Amino acid sequence: MLNRQPTLSRRRVLAGLTGLAAGGLLAGCGGGGEQAGGKNGLTFLNWAQVKGTPLEQAIQAHEKAAGTTVTVQPAVTQEYDTKMRTLLAGGSPPDVMRINDDFVRGFSEQGALLDLRSYIEKDGLDTGQFAKEVYEFPKQTDGSHTAWVIGYEPRLVFYNVDLFKEAGVPLPPTTWSGTDWTWDAFADRAKKLTVPGKRWGALVYLDTGYEQTFTVNHGSQTGIFSPDGNQFTLAGEKEIEALQWATDLTCKEKVQPPWSMLQQDNAETQMFAQGKLAMMYATFGTVPYLRTTIKDFTWDVAPPPADVEQRTESSVIVFCIPKAAKNPDQAWALLKYLSSEEGGRILLQGGALTPINNRAAAALAPNGKMPEHIGLFGEASKHLTATNQTKNTLGARELYRPALDQAYNCEKPVGEVLQQIKPQVETALKG
Repeated sequence: MLNRQPTLSRRRVLAGLTGLAAGGLLAGCGGGGEQAGGKNGLTFLNWAQVKGTPLEQAIQAHEKAAGTTVTVQPAVTQEYDTKMRTLLAGGSPPDVMRINDDFVRGFSEQGALLDLRSYIEKDGLDTGQFAKEVYEFPKQTDGSHTAWVIGYEPRLVFYNVDLFKEAGVPLPPTTWSGTDWTWDAFADRAKKLTVPGKRWGALVYLDTGYEQTFTVNHGSQTGIFSPDGNQFTLAGEKEIEALQWATDLTCKEKVQPPWSMLQQDNAETQMFAQGKLAMMYATFGTVPYLRTTIKDFTWDVAPPPADVEQRTESSVIVFCIPKAAKNPDQAWALLKYLSSEEGGRILLQGGALTPINNRAAAALAPNGKMPEHIGLFGEASKHLTATNQTKNTLGARELYRPALDQAYNCEKPVGEVLQQIKPQVETALKG
């Protein structure tokens, strides 16, 4: 799958990955010495298996059209970030590498990633064909464009249509900026859908995607971090109100699963598939699992609720060309193809991402499968909010997210937790 690194969920991050050259080379993953590929080929590394996926099909289509060879190295399914850091530090990295979006700025400032501006300008690339916020994500403060997004996974509200109808509760809106989809309306539906001991009405407070979305939808101008990446704006007044509202769905309203029940990866999708959860805020990457798992009820998607402005956060599928890549020209040609309309349509077949190419994304359709309103993921390109990049996003999250457990476990107010941890987080952000 393209949607998530297997060893780094957005709820629980790995510790101890603060050095560029951490650890040694892992067995069976390509690495040292001359890379395969040569003048007419390139090497490619992903953190998930490529074989049998639409990504493989897209790569093969590019090989045929460009007359080149792409050597896909064995996927690194454990400790990918350690492996990536080692390869970049060793001087013989693959030509194209998947990169965790949290690390783009840090690696960029260390000079490890190739600036793609010259390629974009030389090819006269029409950047208007891409989802704007997603395309601009890898841009750095100096104007360099150090990574390339091929797709994204917007977050929407997944809901059990049958449970809504059984409870006589109005369905969520089927369009962006639909009426009667405020926080109060969402919470009211969640209460009516909750059956103590049997199911919960909603799930919101899961990962950093919710933090960014719900703070912005409540009037925050920045979300988690300031534009310069030095301030922890999640500890601001509006931001605290947003997180406390989400927390209260559990601690006061009792309509959301307790935090302790969500610590196993994918616990939320399993609850939803079992009919134990009526609504959940989740990414597009959840669609394939639900399509193959749910057989006994109808489900659909809706935009997130909003008090001020309706936006949503999106995970991004990012690749980079290391500055030390042996075949940067061929690497760029592949990335450009993967973000083209043709490449995007191939990637779309997997149902796990929205292509960055808007024309390809416009092809999103249910095709007889759930969810009926899958096109909302494509329309999300006009409603995106992105977390501002920092030099040390991972370090910041290792501090504040464990601290938030105190709030999510109903032990302390969100404001108290975030204000207390704010100085440590901002020290980490400034390096």
